[in-house]
Amino acid sequence: MIRITKPSNILLILILSLTASRLEAQVYLHIDRDKYIAGEEVWFSIYSIDQETGRLSSKSVIAYAELLNPWNIPVIQGRFRLSGGRGEGIFLLPDSISSGTYTIRAYTYRMKDFLPDHCFIHDIDICNPFKGSDFRRKVTSGGSSFAGLTEFQDNNENIIIFVSDSIYGKREKVLLKVRITNDKADQPGISEMSISVTPAEVASVNLWRNDLVNPKTVTNQNSFESEGHILSGRIKYRENNMSDSSDFLFMSLQGKIADFKYARIDTAGRFRFIMPVDSKIRNLILQPEHADNNMILEIEPPFSWILPESYCYKDTLTDSQLKMFSELSFNYQAEKIYGTTLKREAAPDYKGENQKRRFYGIPEMEVFLDDYISLPVMQEVFFELVPGIILRTRKSGYDMKITNPLTGIYYEEPPLVMIDGVIINDLNVLADLDPEKVEKIEVVKTPYLIGDLVLHGIVNVITRSGDFSNITIPDYAAVLPYRVIDKPYTFTPPSYDNAQDTLQRIPD
Repeated sequence: MIRITKPSNILLILILSLTASRLEAQVYLHIDRDKYIAGEEVWFSIYSIDQETGRLSSKSVIAYAELLNPWNIPVIQGRFRLSGGRGEGIFLLPDSISSGTYTIRAYTYRMKDFLPDHCFIHDIDICNPFKGSDFRRKVTSGGSSFAGLTEFQDNNENIIIFVSDSIYGKREKVLLKVRITNDKADQPGISEMSISVTPAEVASVNLWRNDLVNPKTVTNQNSFESEGHILSGRIKYRENNMSDSSDFLFMSLQGKIADFKYARIDTAGRFRFIMPVDSKIRNLILQPEHADNNMILEIEPPFSWILPESYCYKDTLTDSQLKMFSELSFNYQAEKIYGTTLKREAAPDYKGENQKRRFYGIPEMEVFLDDYISLPVMQEVFFELVPGIILRTRKSGYDMKITNPLTGIYYEEPPLVMIDGVIINDLNVLADLDPEKVEKIEVVKTPYLIGDLVLHGIVNVITRSGDFSNITIPDYAAVLPYRVIDKPYTFTPPSYDNAQDTLQRIPD
């Protein structure tokens, strides 16, 4: 970190990711300042650094960040995308938040094994001017967390910062040049840089303490989230609280394009899925291979509840602190009145959603019900319109058989049956479906392999709405609205490309 203090009372902080082997932390957050008003936005850049090489690490694609109140209770939690070891994030402080010392901590999925000590931890002061002058001061006891970067010194590498002037007026462009000299010409010195400009009295200035040289020994090691977000949990029975060791747990998403995943359940009843990294909210429908209303499905919380130890006490802000927060409050209220926020919603990060394909590819048979006369019940629809498939009545309800096109005889195992991409174990649901609400039926008759799971045929009934809205979710299934990462936002600085923009009376 290189700091340049100018007479204009502005502090520039540069976080440089260097080829230094001494940078042994896993995650670092570059936060713009240490003092905030309730309702403001906390912007930060995220760096994931390999503790062995000191370079940006691509081992994790998600960073976890939390804001802990003076009693170390999480008030904001967010997951943010990492790309090539870099990411950005934002916390919107609630208007109702109380004044006090708050802690920002960040970690990866892998680092949860080493909490509460070995993660990024940084304290900020938040003031709510509408809740009086009481201030809850926090003191963290123990721990060995790291919280920043020291100025980097290296005999083989020098960083020189050039600033065009030492005093600047309002809305005047600052030209900043960075030059690095490296004896090893084939190795670049700087890979990433983030800059924050803020008044010196509220700037974020911290030291880096290397505490990951000899991390504590852990027994249950989490892996890196290198391919996607890990969604894990456990299945057990209601009566005896024992774990279920069924073979598979199925995950499906309602829609006209079938999206299906499965996870193998271990002997302890645990499972895990790998989710795509985007900010789309999905309704995940989870159900075991063998349906049982006596089962309980527990989803493990993505954030760690192993919190650092601390205590807080009631304090009173000094006159100088009250004056500083008063100025910040004035700026915040002016921003709200004139609507000059610098936050902009980024473009959707799931552009490929429209090009999504069925997990089983092109079906071997498609039957569009509008091409035929209306039939009263689904059992008759399959009998008349879908050759090689029968939906028949049994004492316990309905079952379905598919003819193997290679042998000409029925499979002994039942097929995978879906409505709008959602797996249906109780075929009474399919039999009771009104054919007038069905758009088409897609069929795969040949055996279909997904990993080590063998499906003896697939039948997907697609309704006109395509959202599974006409179906009641069974008791043994769980519906989980889930978003992997927070909706991305971009920081848009004000532009003064011409004299008119420079002279405008609307505050920044």
